[in-house]
Amino acid sequence: MEIKLLAHRGGMGRAPENTLASFTRALADGADGYECDVCLTQDKQPVLIHVGFNQHSIQKATGYSKSLSELTWKEVQQLTMVASNEPVAHLDDALRFARENQMPCFVEPKADTPELLPIIVERIRHFEVVHLVNILTFYLRKHLLVNAKRLEPKLQTSAILINPAANFLKAATAIDANRIILGWSGINHFELYNTFTRTVTRQVKQLQANGIVVDAGFIQTAKDVAWAVSSRKSGGVDGLWVDDVPYIRQCLQEIF
Repeated sequence: MEIKLLAHRGGMGRAPENTLASFTRALADGADGYECDVCLTQDKQPVLIHVGFNQHSIQKATGYSKSLSELTWKEVQQLTMVASNEPVAHLDDALRFARENQMPCFVEPKADTPELLPIIVERIRHFEVVHLVNILTFYLRKHLLVNAKRLEPKLQTSAILINPAANFLKAATAIDANRIILGWSGINHFELYNTFTRTVTRQVKQLQANGIVVDAGFIQTAKDVAWAVSSRKSGGVDGLWVDDVPYIRQCLQEIF
């Protein structure tokens, strides 16, 4: 059974998040793809910084108190990611890395401003990596996934579901998503819900039977891994979203 390991923010447990260093580390660790967060500077340059959706504070990511919406790309280039010497990366860096290494890249837009998606799609086309890039966001922001495919029909899209009581297949087909991610942080509420209903197991298998990839995450513990990959418990997912690729691979090896 081949489980894909996907590096969240480039694998933030192994290198500074959203940086070329993290993508390089993910590649060296054998990750099957990496994710990055994209937002815009004042002069509309797409940069890789994790911020709250539709927010502009970069203090947690960089330690710098000024809002991203007040900074030009030239000014952002003077910043480094917190507790590191790694510079803030541009979307072009992530897409160039994907092209050079033929490595799947998952891009999460961090705003629904009208400029962001067209800029992301234009850069994806420029680097000729439509086949390698997947646009990702939470299902409640599904309009971004719909709009991404409207701009570039060949793009793959991924929706993060956080409601275990949802109709998974209906949600995926409504927006033509190629991938569904069962999303949680901390307590796995999908596991708790499935204990009483058994519907998660059935729905995961139903998605896969309809050609839709199913992932789970964030996977942080051996217990998370064991549940997610079990055909009997979760339905058996195709991929795991992780911060530490080698550790989760070790957990998988102990199971299989």
